[in-house]
Amino acid sequence: CDKWRGIIYEYYYDYLDPVIVDERKLKYYKYSVVIIFWVVVITFVACLFLTLNLLSRSGNLPNCFEL
Repeated sequence: CDKWRGIIYEYYYDYLDPVIVDERKLKYYKYSVVIIFWVVVITFVACLFLTLNLLSRSGNLPNCFEL
């Protein structure tokens, strides 16, 4: 175990330069992805609300199993 005491480790992280993107050359409008995301989220929440609302209704159902 004494042979490992002389080893010194050096830790460092490499840094990568971010890719430069020219927004004029983009195929899509720069906010279209955000707009599509929020439309999908709103649609999902609306469907979830309607589904839970319909499942929770407990109106006067006829009792067909009366003895």
